[in-house]
Amino acid sequence: MTDRDCDQDLDLLIGHDPDVWVPLPATWPHDGHRAPRSWIKATVRAVAERSEGATRASRSWLTEVLSALARWSPADERRYLYLPDIATPPSLLRVQYGFAQGDRDTALRAMVLESDLAPIEPPVVEEVETTDLGRGPRGVRYSAVEGDDGLLATLVYAFRAEPYDVRISCQVGGPEGVPAMLAEVDHFVNGISVVPAE
Repeated sequence: MTDRDCDQDLDLLIGHDPDVWVPLPATWPHDGHRAPRSWIKATVRAVAERSEGATRASRSWLTEVLSALARWSPADERRYLYLPDIATPPSLLRVQYGFAQGDRDTALRAMVLESDLAPIEPPVVEEVETTDLGRGPRGVRYSAVEGDDGLLATLVYAFRAEPYDVRISCQVGGPEGVPAMLAEVDHFVNGISVVPAE
């Protein structure tokens, strides 16, 4: 499945596995639904059907999560929820993009290093390569969250794919979630490309 964002002659094409990632609405109507209520109901049903042991409580919890996310629709951003089944703790993935500006390496490194949450140490940054976006830095950020004793790990990627700079971030929970989610998010990121508009 793919989602497109149009800008004149180019689209940001995002391929994703619909059995693993739930695309969150940027505007209404979304995915054939005119308003949040029907989308939430259909999404909860779809996730529950592919999950073993879905309970009324787990469906109610997912309904609350999706209700909150359906009300939050930032511009120039696409959001996905990692949710292969209803028992898996969800991870929010954000694809942000804007027109490329400034020196490539400086801009991409800044996108990986900046965050609303103060890191407990500088992020570990390495170069990765994707099929269509090319090379870019990937960082793992660890932050302390106010009111929480644990650490929050976030994977952050940045690429320049003319005419865009693209930043992908995914909150993966505690540090123990990083190894498993690295492969999932790397696969997601590899499905993003800038293509001519149809």
